[in-house]
Amino acid sequence: MADEINPDRRFHPVTEQDLKKPEVPPASGQKKKPPVSRGVPTAHVNPKVAREFEEEVVHKVTTGRKRMRWFANHVILFVVGIAVAISLKMTIYQKIDTAIFLVVFGAWIGVLAIHANYALSPTLKRSQKASQIKAVLPQNNDNGDS
Repeated sequence: MADEINPDRRFHPVTEQDLKKPEVPPASGQKKKPPVSRGVPTAHVNPKVAREFEEEVVHKVTTGRKRMRWFANHVILFVVGIAVAISLKMTIYQKIDTAIFLVVFGAWIGVLAIHANYALSPTLKRSQKASQIKAVLPQNNDNGDS
């Protein structure tokens, strides 16, 4: 297969003449053809809806960053708390039952899960505006995709 030579796959320098498109002026009574979309449907989007969607995305990003910053601080504090508790258990409080530490950290994990839900809620919440923008695109199922 490597010995076969395909004449369509030759490599040669491209000249300026090859790059130039022939300019054909339209006939006087004919309209210009619209540009070929190459399978991409044209969409007409209401600029007001698009602007509202953009504002909503900006709001999500700014509030999401603030909330995630506080959540990251909470996670760091949790990791430091575990490190301190382990070191205290192994050095000073060897006779205290391990269940006390486990109950405290189990409750803290519950609070951490609630905080994670709070921090991620603006980011993961679906927008109604996105569905309005998508609804403007025409459905194109020519290629069998669903």
